[in-house]
Amino acid sequence: MAVVVLLIGVALISTSAILVTLAGSPPTVSAFYRNAFAAGMWLPIILVGLARGNGTAHLRHSGRTWLRLFLLGFFFAVDLWAWHRSIFLIGAGPATLIGNSQIFFIGALSFWFFKERAGRFFWPGAVLAMAGIALLTLTRGFGGDVLVGLFMGMVTALTYSAFLLVLKSLLDAEIDLPSVLFWTALIAALLLLLPAAWERNNPLDEPPAALGWLVLHAFLSSVLGWWLIARGMERLPVWTASTLLLMQPVMTFAEGWAVLGQAVTPLQVCGVVLALAGIRLANAGEARFTRPGAAGAGGTWGT
Repeated sequence: MAVVVLLIGVALISTSAILVTLAGSPPTVSAFYRNAFAAGMWLPIILVGLARGNGTAHLRHSGRTWLRLFLLGFFFAVDLWAWHRSIFLIGAGPATLIGNSQIFFIGALSFWFFKERAGRFFWPGAVLAMAGIALLTLTRGFGGDVLVGLFMGMVTALTYSAFLLVLKSLLDAEIDLPSVLFWTALIAALLLLLPAAWERNNPLDEPPAALGWLVLHAFLSSVLGWWLIARGMERLPVWTASTLLLMQPVMTFAEGWAVLGQAVTPLQVCGVVLALAGIRLANAGEARFTRPGAAGAGGTWGT
C-alpha cells in the first residue's frame, strides 16, 4: 500500500513541468510561488493545531529538528534553482537525466544514515532505469554551456539526494508531517527570493492567469503530491523511494504527449520500457524495512 501511495504522489508531482509550461513564468519565480502558495495552504492546518494547543508538533522543536527543517527547505530551494539553471544551459533532457542520478547517491548513503541495505538487484536496476531515462530525455542533444550545465545538474542531484535523506530523518523522528511540509515550503520560498532579486525577476509582475496555474501547481505538487510521497516514505526504505521517484520523468513524458501534444518517437517508447523494467528490477527481492525504534534502525541521524 505504501508503494501505491508514493506512486500517486509521484504522479501528482510529475505535473510540475506541464503546469510551469502553462504558467509561462520565469523559473525562479515559479519555484518561489510553488513554495509560497504551498506554505499558505498548510498555514490553516498549522494554526488550527496551535489553537488546539498542539504547539509541540509545530513550534516547540529541538535545535536539531529546527536545523533539519532549515536544511530541508535550503536543499529544496537549491535543487529547484539549480535544476532550472541546468535546463537553460544544457536542455531539459540532459538536466532531467543528471538530476535523477540522485538514485546512485541515495543507494550509496542509505546504509550509512539509516542502516538500510538495498536489494541485490538495486544497482543493475538503477543503471537500466537511467539508461531508459536517457533514451527518453536525450532527444535534442546538449545545449551550449555544457560544463556549467553539467555542474548545475550535479548540484541538482546532490541537493535532491540530501533533501530526501533529511526528509527521511524527520519522518523517522516522527515529526508532524504538516509541520515539516509547511516549514520546508516557507523556508524554500524565502530563500528563493534571493536569486529572484539577483535575476531581477519581480514575482509581483506575474499576470493572474499565470498565478492561477501556479496555485494549482502548488496544491498538486508541493502540498498533495509531497504529502503522499512522505506518507509512502514513512514505511519504505529511502532507496526504494528513490527508485520509485524515477517514475516522475516517465509520467511527465506521458503527460506531455497527452496534454501538450508532444511528439513520441520509437526510441522514447523503448526508453519508457527500459525505465519501467529497471525500476521493477531495482525493487526485486526488496529487503524488509524495519521501523525506527526497532533493532538495527535509526542510523546516524538519531531522532
